[in-house]
Amino acid sequence: MGTVTMALVAWLLTGTPGTGGPPAESPGTFVAKTLTVGGETYVYSVYLPPGYRGGQAWPVILALHGAGSRGTDGQRPRTQSLAEAARLHPERYPAVLVLPQCPPDKEWSGTVADFALEALERTVNEYGGDRKRVYLAGQSMGARGVVQLAARYPERFAAVVAVAGRYPDRSMVGKLKGLPLWMWHGDADAVVPVAESRALVEQLKSAGHHSVRYTELSGLGHDIFDTVYLDQAVSTWLLSQKRGK
Repeated sequence: MGTVTMALVAWLLTGTPGTGGPPAESPGTFVAKTLTVGGETYVYSVYLPPGYRGGQAWPVILALHGAGSRGTDGQRPRTQSLAEAARLHPERYPAVLVLPQCPPDKEWSGTVADFALEALERTVNEYGGDRKRVYLAGQSMGARGVVQLAARYPERFAAVVAVAGRYPDRSMVGKLKGLPLWMWHGDADAVVPVAESRALVEQLKSAGHHSVRYTELSGLGHDIFDTVYLDQAVSTWLLSQKRGK
C-alpha cells in the first residue's frame, strides 16, 4: 500500500471507534454519528475543521453525496468532493460539515431527507452552528436533494451549490426566489444531460430569481465535482453569503 493510500485510509478512519486515531471530536477529524428517524437508523459524519473551537458560532454546510456513495458504512460520504476540498484547503472551508449517508436504493427525499435535516439540526445545536450561515451543497443525486430541501425550507439556508443535478420537479421554482443558488454542469455530461440545469436556470430567471448563478464547463462530463469544489471562487462565494444581509 503506497504512502498516499495509507494516509487516505487513516484519514477516512478518523472518527471511527476503535481505530486508535485522534480523540473523537478533535479539530480536523470526522465524528461518526447515528440517528433514528421513522424507526430506521441512519449514519452520518460531522467534520470539524482544523481551527474548530467551541464557544463561537461556526458556518455549517450540509453536503449531500451522489448515488455512488449510498450505503450504510458511513465512510463513502467522507470521500465526496466537498469533504476532500475542505481537507486539502481548510483555509477555504472554515466550516463544520454534515455528511449524511443515503441508504441503498433510496434518494434524498421523504424520510431520508428528513434524516438529513435532523442531522443538520443536531449538528448546529451540538457544535455551535451559526444559523445565519447554514449552507447546502450537493453533487449529482445530491444536487437534486439540496435544491428540493432549499425549496422546502428556504428560510433556513443562506446559499446553495448544486452540481450536475437532475431536476424533474419544477413546481419548486417559485419557492427558491431570493435564495442565492450557484448551479454547475458539464456540457458533455452523458449521465445527467446538461439540459436539466439549463432548463431550471431559465425557469428561475424567468420567474424573477436574480440570485441564481450558472456555470457550464465546456467539454467536461458528469464528474466535475472536484473541479467545482477546488475552485476557490466557490468556497469564497458560498461562505460570504449570510441570511439577513
